Amino acid sequence: MNLEVGTVFRWDNFPSHKFGGESKARWFVCLGSSGIFAQVTIVYLSTTTTQLQHFGTSGTRRKHSKFIFKTNEFPVFDEECAIDFHEQPYSIELAKISNYQNDIEIKGMIDENTMRMIYKRLSSSGFTSPKILNDLHASFNRAGITGLKKPKHRKK
Repeated sequence: MNLEVGTVFRWDNFPSHKFGGESKARWFVCLGSSGIFAQVTIVYLSTTTTQLQHFGTSGTRRKHSKFIFKTNEFPVFDEECAIDFHEQPYSIELAKISNYQNDIEIKGMIDENTMRMIYKRLSSSGFTSPKILNDLHASFNRAGITGLKKPKHRKK
């Protein structure tokens, strides 16, 4: 399975739900991978949520940094949804993703400028680890999305 930076896909029966309950379909944006020299390739994915009310003035995520994909601007999505930059991206082995390829439907690609914005927002959020940010920076460069700031290492 070929997942490039910016690939949007729907994963039916997603097996790694965070909050219990049954497996359900999730929408993801591929952010990149661990690189060509890793023994096991890890793919980094941001999930989206359609529960936009949580970002409203009285919602539980009202203070979270987010980006809302409007369907008239991003027709790869079936309905409006958001990436929450306070959420760490999923780190999933490429082999595991390949095992579920029958449950995965590629929907399209996000444009370069939007991917640049996503990288910058993840970098400044403080919620994505330096290791992941370094991998994402390298992934963006391999995809031809260059000129982004290298992530700074956090001081202990």
